[in-house]
Amino acid sequence: MKLATTFLRSFVFLIFAISSGHAKEQVKPNIIVILVDDMGYGGLSCYDNQYFKTPEIDKLASEGLLLTDFHSNGAVCSPTRAALLTGRYQYRSGCHVVINADRNHKDHNRGMPAKEWTFAEALKAGGYTCAVFGKWHLGYKTEFNPLLHGFDQFNGFISGNIDAHSHFDRMVIKDWWQNQELKDEPGYLTDLITEHTIKFIRQNKDRPFFVYAAHGAPHSPHQARGSKIVRGPDKGKIPQWGKGNGTYSNNPKDENWLIKHFILPVDEGLGRIRKEIEVLGLAENTIIWFISDNGGTAGNKTTSPMTRAGKGSTYEGGHRVPGIVWAPNRIASGKCAELIVGMDIMPTSLAMAKVIVPKKHRFDGIDVGPAIFEKKNLPERPVIWGKNSSGALRRGPWKLVKNELYNLYDDPSERKDIALNYPDRFKQMIKERSVIFEEAIGDSPYDQGPNK
Repeated sequence: MKLATTFLRSFVFLIFAISSGHAKEQVKPNIIVILVDDMGYGGLSCYDNQYFKTPEIDKLASEGLLLTDFHSNGAVCSPTRAALLTGRYQYRSGCHVVINADRNHKDHNRGMPAKEWTFAEALKAGGYTCAVFGKWHLGYKTEFNPLLHGFDQFNGFISGNIDAHSHFDRMVIKDWWQNQELKDEPGYLTDLITEHTIKFIRQNKDRPFFVYAAHGAPHSPHQARGSKIVRGPDKGKIPQWGKGNGTYSNNPKDENWLIKHFILPVDEGLGRIRKEIEVLGLAENTIIWFISDNGGTAGNKTTSPMTRAGKGSTYEGGHRVPGIVWAPNRIASGKCAELIVGMDIMPTSLAMAKVIVPKKHRFDGIDVGPAIFEKKNLPERPVIWGKNSSGALRRGPWKLVKNELYNLYDDPSERKDIALNYPDRFKQMIKERSVIFEEAIGDSPYDQGPNK
């Protein structure tokens, strides 16, 4: 009798353990995407920043996976954001150019079309609560507001850049939104994004959430917490929240002081977000992506000697950027050298969240889970940047840039054009680039006709 009772208890415990484990596997992961603006491959000390340390982001990389062949989809702002939030080439949405702040510019009226199935819309259908904090830059018209594209909360700006203190855009128009209302919030831009992210996480800790935190740093104007206001009626003044903070007092002997103290609040904020996740007991069910929208500039000192050129270029310096994935107990720490692009994050996340993708829906990005979680090699595929003949195509180690050909495995800095050495491959890649570009831009609601 005692033996039977012991067996029964063991059987019940086994069933409970299996059921509990299965239930744990089915829990939808929280997803946080942190996007910085204009940070090149040399922007972090876990890559090759020689100017200063970024300890919190470095810790994220040491505990997670540092991607050494990660790329933004665009070499400028709007294209990368469109691809990230649709999992598709930016040409399909017509957001492959910068959506201009000037109301008289021909590209001012572009924006995320209603036809696109966004990251937030997909996750919301899977039971997620979704928020975007910071930079949107996917349309100025009311129809392009994030809340009309799946997000439940938006605190941020719709322009390409704003004064970090006064929140005026480059056209000197106040640009801070709370959901669908133009309504300012006092504070330093980076800190506002961090505070809203932490508050949202606390409010939604008991259900799956998606946070898209899109920083303005290190895009110009370069401003630390104690820097002067550069736009609006208070231009030249030091903001209230910058006074008396000795940590952020300018040091004229340090030529890198300004950009250092423009980037470090992002680093500090990420550390606070990660610690909040840990305190709330959410770490083992949360994935953080840290990425940049395009390469760096000479002014923000985040370019790298490893990559040629910078922002705006289809050479590596324009789109090879930092990429880090942090997911405790899901991934083994280390480095990943597989080719991964921003548009891969959405299909990868939907696969993890077990969101059903409509059969007729087409992603250009792929699920890179096998590379990240299982350290498997990804299949070779073509990826394009820029506009057709002036753009680039990557396939394996080979990269076509304009009318030049490089082997990135042998020549990662793109110094030796070998097009004449491989005429057949060169011609084939020119044709492939054109085919992919023409097919993708054929979906654009803005670029039909001979002048596309």
